[in-house]
Amino acid sequence: MTTQRGQFIVFEGIDGSGKSTQSQMLSDYPVSKGRKVHMTRQPSDRFVGKAIREVLEKRQVVPPQSLAAMFLADRYDHILGEGGILSYLESGVDVICDRYFWSSFAYHGLDMEIPFVIDLHKEIFELLMPDITFFIDLQPADAIARIAKRSAQRDLFEKESLLTTIRQNYIFAFEQFPDTKIVKINGNQSVEKVHEDLVGEL
Repeated sequence: MTTQRGQFIVFEGIDGSGKSTQSQMLSDYPVSKGRKVHMTRQPSDRFVGKAIREVLEKRQVVPPQSLAAMFLADRYDHILGEGGILSYLESGVDVICDRYFWSSFAYHGLDMEIPFVIDLHKEIFELLMPDITFFIDLQPADAIARIAKRSAQRDLFEKESLLTTIRQNYIFAFEQFPDTKIVKINGNQSVEKVHEDLVGEL
């Protein structure tokens, strides 16, 4: 008997949008339907992903081009490596991922042309496209207010001016993939209402 492939669900949004909270909440939904779920994130918790977090937390400094290359390397390993995303999907497990290549387009687009970053990912598109991408949309000013409540320490991109451009970059990047299922969810709602809207799309 052939195992049904798992569903690959991706969450995207600017820092402070609530996507991490919503991805965790959604993990219970496939389980309620009798399916197995694997939760993951990018950058991953694998070797290159850990190095990326050193940069994002401002403990290491690398050129923007190097950071983009590190994300791409982490993505290959996260998909193809032992215990990677594809191994779960092929065994019938649903995978919920907090960020995917859309984040590279939006964030690296601060320092380089988005079409160039997209072009770097051609082989990634052939390896693994999301079955559905949820974009939790929130205005940057509201996101910064949430971030301020959560911690006094800011990560590399947690500035309102940067998040404004990142949000615009997301919208531009999504427009380049008209045949991909991308669902925009209003993040300026209660946590419960956002979750309800997400479940309604599955």
